[in-house]
Amino acid sequence: MAKSNLLKTADVTFLDLLGNGKKYRVPAFQRDYAWEDEQWEDLWSDIVELREDPGSAHYIGAIVLKALTDREFQIIDGQQRVATLTVLALAVIAQLRALPGSELEQRANAERAEQLRHRFIGEKDPASLQESSKLFLNDTDDGFFQDYLVQLRTPINPRALPKSNRQLWQCFQWFMRRVQARGLEGEALARLLSDTVARQLLFIQITVEDDLSAYTVFETLNARGLELSSTDLLKNYLFSRVKTPTDLAALQRRWLTRRRHF
Repeated sequence: MAKSNLLKTADVTFLDLLGNGKKYRVPAFQRDYAWEDEQWEDLWSDIVELREDPGSAHYIGAIVLKALTDREFQIIDGQQRVATLTVLALAVIAQLRALPGSELEQRANAERAEQLRHRFIGEKDPASLQESSKLFLNDTDDGFFQDYLVQLRTPINPRALPKSNRQLWQCFQWFMRRVQARGLEGEALARLLSDTVARQLLFIQITVEDDLSAYTVFETLNARGLELSSTDLLKNYLFSRVKTPTDLAALQRRWLTRRRHF
């Protein structure tokens, strides 16, 4: 019997995605972080325009998800946008913590930063009090993302980082400069994230049931971002069929070896 409802679509905000207690994982085989100044500038320009018109909204493309449980999803497409918006959120949080002012103002900004962190970055388990991230990147990027960006730590030697890790760090610095240049006070800065970014940027969310449906949508989708080659699309589909971690690691090594020879 053929499956029904192979995919479900809905309009969602960044708040709907990360502000609801759900977790999102980028599959190990997905492409590393690759956005650069051009994509950051386009996104920031949209945000600046939206802030001037609080009643407006702007679509920033599609996000394709595969449900693992009712609270955990794989990001099949859209990880560049979600990762970038999360890094932007971290830049806002870092700036809130760094704002000067009276002791009362600094306490208020620290509270704002903490609330935004819980909403968009990670939540503490009420029993263990351990923080768990809402977003997990691929094998290449997640270690750096969790250990440095999420913790707001500066890497010792950014130039020695792998390219995609370096891109993530440059993304954080780029948005820090833009956020600082706005000169916003605590409440206005927090609203830039909690209102403008979280509520006015819209995704078309596509949730699929299986890997083949995910690949079909991923291949035909013309979302905003960096276009994938046919080779990338084929790799993503083939890697998605591998279920054993050791087999996946071996396939990744062989794929990288092959790519270096072509």
